[in-house]
Amino acid sequence: MGIDTTTVGYLMGSVLGPTDIRHLFRVIAQQRIADAASLRANNADADRELKILEEADLIGASPNQTKYYVTAKGLKVARDLDSLPVG
Repeated sequence: MGIDTTTVGYLMGSVLGPTDIRHLFRVIAQQRIADAASLRANNADADRELKILEEADLIGASPNQTKYYVTAKGLKVARDLDSLPVG
């Protein structure tokens, strides 16, 4: 099952457009489960960017928000991210 083109357009343009957010998403997607402290270590806007990714349902957070994980939707987007045009 793929993601429809409207959703892809929204995710690429609105959510994953900024390079920092795309990089943060790729880190989480590659690790599947990432430690929140390491995500925040070198990124002053990490909390804002993590919230954006959560609201787009690309990642989720553990109940105490110490770990972030990639969602099923996020895995589909990560799989196609390199081949999708960024507009």
